[in-house]
This record gives sequence, structure tokens and C-alpha cells, in this order.
Amino acid sequence: MKPFSKSVMAHLAAFCAVLPLLAGCASSTPVRTAASSKEPVVLKRVAVVPFEKLTSDDASRMARCPVSGTVFTTCDVPQNADLTVQEFFLERLEKSGRYSVIPPYQSDTVYRKVKVDSPKAPAAQQLRETGKALEVDGVVAGYVACFRERVGYKYSAERPASVALGIYLIRVSDGELVWGSVYEKTQQSLSENILQASTFFGRGLKWVTAGELAEDGVDEMLKTFPGYR
Repeated sequence: MKPFSKSVMAHLAAFCAVLPLLAGCASSTPVRTAASSKEPVVLKRVAVVPFEKLTSDDASRMARCPVSGTVFTTCDVPQNADLTVQEFFLERLEKSGRYSVIPPYQSDTVYRKVKVDSPKAPAAQQLRETGKALEVDGVVAGYVACFRERVGYKYSAERPASVALGIYLIRVSDGELVWGSVYEKTQQSLSENILQASTFFGRGLKWVTAGELAEDGVDEMLKTFPGYR
């Protein structure tokens, strides 16, 4: 078999340089919890409160998660982006059949009341009080710090999509943060991240939307959710 000519190799390199890579600089990072070294977390009833946008108050574009203390680099979060991520998570949690789930539209009234009654309480305490009122084992809260849509088309993008998400679980019995995961991802071309090529064909050779990145992120995060698998 003859080796590829320099011309063919040059064209191949140029092609790879613009191919979108779904993996990008993806990362799903477990959050350090108070229960890291304790017994496994067992959940039967779980409440999910409405997911929220996490925004910066100044030009630094940095924001701290009120539950875990994780610092995110933020970007513009469009209207309803938090609801989009919430639905991705809720749909999968309910379909797993492993939990009795109280969805946000049922938990919201109680959660709002708790925040009004105890506005200065830490977020974890507010979530615990919500869980007590709903008589559940755990309460899930989610935050969307970045949901930047791609600029361009699926086969030709000027700017890739980018997302940054954080989802957390508070155990109601003691108010501890027993699970959390952070997912930050910006799609890259194949040449920028050749080591991640195994996931290249996940959604085809295209530049994906922020929604598709977020959906993949939720799937990745749920891999470590207590009892999910």
C-alpha cells in the first residue's frame, strides 16, 4: 500500500482542524461532600426544586454556588435555559423508576415559602426545611451558570456552544450535601482535542447546540447520582 502523498495529508489535516469534536473540553467533576467517607446514600423519595440561573454581580463574570461554594465562570444565560436543563434532569430521574419524585411544579410553593420565612438562612438549610415539609429523603437543586449558544450552523460555526452546570443533593435527615456534580464544556475541533476522539461520533460530525451539550452533561452527571445506576 502506497503512503499518502503530502497533498493528501495536508488536506486531511485541514479537514480535521475544522471538524467539531463533541467531547470538547468536557468535564464532570464530583463535588466534595460532607458524606464522602460515610455510608452510601439511600433515597426513596426525592424532591426537585426549580433550577436557577447563576449570574455574576460584577464585571468579573464569576459567581459562587450558594449550595456548594463552587465558583463558576458565567456567561449569558437565555430565558428558560434553566428550565431546559431542569427538564433534562427531571425526565431521566423519573424514567429511572428508582425514586418517588416530587417535581418542581409541586415543590415550588413550599420552597418559596421557606425562603420567605428564612431569607438569611444558608441555601442548604432552606433546602432541608423544604424537604422536611415535603417528607422526602433528599432535595435536588440545580444551577445554570453558562448556556452560550453556538454562532453559525451545525457544519460551520463561528463560535462553539458552551455550558456550565451544577446539580446538588441535600439529605434531609441531617442537612448534609451528600452529592454534587459540576459540568463545564465548550465544544472544540478535532485537532484541538484529538485525545477525546472516541466520543467524536456521539452526535455526528457537527457543531452542536447548547441544549445538546447540556443534555449530554446531565447524562454524564447522573452517572454518579446515588442509586441511579
